[in-house]
Amino acid sequence: PGELIAFEESEKFSKDANLDIETSEDEKRRRGRGRSLKKKAMTASTKLTHSLKKRGGRVSDCKYTAISIEDVRDAEEEKAVKAFRQALLAKDQLPSRHDDYYTLLRFLKARKFDLDKTIQMWEDMLNWRNENGVDTIVQDFVYDEYEEVQQCYPHGYHGVDKQGHPVYIERIGKIDVGKLMKVTTVERFLKYHVQGFEKAFLEKFPGCSMAAKKPIDCTTTILDVQGLNWMSFGKVANDLVMRMQKIDGDNYPEVS
Repeated sequence: PGELIAFEESEKFSKDANLDIETSEDEKRRRGRGRSLKKKAMTASTKLTHSLKKRGGRVSDCKYTAISIEDVRDAEEEKAVKAFRQALLAKDQLPSRHDDYYTLLRFLKARKFDLDKTIQMWEDMLNWRNENGVDTIVQDFVYDEYEEVQQCYPHGYHGVDKQGHPVYIERIGKIDVGKLMKVTTVERFLKYHVQGFEKAFLEKFPGCSMAAKKPIDCTTTILDVQGLNWMSFGKVANDLVMRMQKIDGDNYPEVS
């Protein structure tokens, strides 16, 4: 969970992105279970999305507490989360939409359970969300150039791994910076990037949690670097990647 994998592909992804070529009987059975979990996750996510739309699009009301899942917690981590939560409540820094055990735990892990540093990181995150209108970005921001961007920056989710975590793939070696900057801007792409995280927490992670019957709040990320030439990557592309990584690390720690 949360593992970042970089690799060079030896050949193009097949339509189904079947990356595993083992053909033993045990592997076939494991694949069957993986496909079943993938199907359940996709179905659960779709059903959740439809149910949210029927309730007037109030996606922000979705909480893990409304999902029947097996929630096994480490005693020491739970103690740390409780202390962190009480500290935030005392400072009036815990909006109800972020009052979630695993969200608090991710921030603690990002600061190695140092309470003071974690509180500062949390407050910085809340300020960033307020300054950039993140709480309503799913409803407010429309990325009309999505299809064009995909042509010069292939990326997106593809199924789940064996533990039920959604798999996110970026084909960095296929990025055409020149074309990308003709169809979008850095600021719009960053908004789209943030919106993607918000949608994942509102729909994809709850859907995967229902399918896996356990809390899911992080992804397995694959960076396909086949064909990437760092010398010709370009300053614009490098700056874009660096800004995305800072947004991710500061505000969505331990997710990808």
